[in-house]
Amino acid sequence: MYNSFKFDLGRNALRYIIQTYSIKEMKIPYYLCNVVRHTLVEEGCKPIFYHIDDKFYPVCSFNQDDYILYPNYWGVCRENVEKLIKKYPNMIIDNAHAYYDSPSGLACFNAGHKFGFKDSYAFISGAAENLSEEIFNKELLNARKTKFLELHKKYKKINLLDIDENSLPFCYPCLVDTIGNADRLVQELKKEEKIIYRYWNPLPTDFNEYKFYSRLVPIPITD
Repeated sequence: MYNSFKFDLGRNALRYIIQTYSIKEMKIPYYLCNVVRHTLVEEGCKPIFYHIDDKFYPVCSFNQDDYILYPNYWGVCRENVEKLIKKYPNMIIDNAHAYYDSPSGLACFNAGHKFGFKDSYAFISGAAENLSEEIFNKELLNARKTKFLELHKKYKKINLLDIDENSLPFCYPCLVDTIGNADRLVQELKKEEKIIYRYWNPLPTDFNEYKFYSRLVPIPITD
């Protein structure tokens, strides 16, 4: 069971989690928004980086007492989340891209502004559940689900990712085979007046994660 705490931004929800558990050191992936790293440093929590594989899963093992942050990338990595929380007791789940997913791990947080909501939440385990009604807005859920499946039908033949069709993600992540094809897809989407971002800052080209930065196109689900 979880208790929820409301914040303006996901980063402040993460601050609360760090403060609640007095976390001095946290394992975080290289492929991640710099805001998370900056938040850790500002809270006096040392970031220690780890790599992920082609399915966004950590390539290393962790100690049982490690505090580990794992992002539910794009909102399509629920299976990875379920595996990790069974294996490690101190998992902190970053649901910035998975606002509608149920709380899991030792604690987790989301980012409401990415989904058009004003509030973000930290969820701390071990207390009575008290979730926001926004999370269960069926009309919004159904609309997002329909659009997500439409995009999957349109792009699944060129997408190198194995997409969980039961997801309710932030965007539709489309990993293509070359940087050139990624650039062409971005230009096509811009003609449709869609705003496309690179996620996140550049990584070394010899990192496995570089393919995500250079060839993954995050297609907005909302028009």
